[in-house]
Amino acid sequence: MQVNVKKFLEESGITEAFYPGKRLVHSLQQSGEYKSHCVVLDWRNPSKIRIEVKAGLSGKDLEPARLKYYPVMFQTPTYVNIEVINDNAKSESEEEEGKSSGSGSSGSGGYKKKSLSEVTMRASDAFGSALSKKIPEIGKIVEMVVMGTKLAEAAFAGAMDKLAHGISHMKVSTTDMLAQAGKFITKYTPPAFMKPTGDETATYKYDRVKNADIGYKPGMG
Repeated sequence: MQVNVKKFLEESGITEAFYPGKRLVHSLQQSGEYKSHCVVLDWRNPSKIRIEVKAGLSGKDLEPARLKYYPVMFQTPTYVNIEVINDNAKSESEEEEGKSSGSGSSGSGGYKKKSLSEVTMRASDAFGSALSKKIPEIGKIVEMVVMGTKLAEAAFAGAMDKLAHGISHMKVSTTDMLAQAGKFITKYTPPAFMKPTGDETATYKYDRVKNADIGYKPGMG
């Protein structure tokens, strides 16, 4: 499933600069002990972005002795791995190289010396422009795990929406994410001797004829 990473960050309210090579820890401070958590956005691998929900505010894996005091929803892994399809990444330097080679081939050979202030300002603008262009507009979700449960592709959109909503409201609920994903799980009605729970989405048809012969044959007397 494709995802617009730039739009996801905007809807999540994440304004910190994010670009290849960076690991960003977005803190979600809560009142009360052992409730604060964070979202770690890791783009140190240029071809993959990993977004992970972690207990605590450091973004590090907590020791089991401390982690056990946090809610269960933060004790189990919740993350999404996104393959970078495009990074909008023709940098300013590459563009300048193209312009230089083009002008050089014209035979003019002219060179205009720039002042230090012009060079500094241009470098600053180029850096800012490069950062803004580095956030990919197109990525592909290759894996999503919520509370240790691997989700099917059909559940990605709903779970990502809940994740963005939680981040923007400074409180991620992985149980809500899993509940949203659960809507894509087919639940069959139980057999007649069991009471249905009321959330079944499909009816299982028992074929008595098909299941009559289960391969049992009486033994020789």
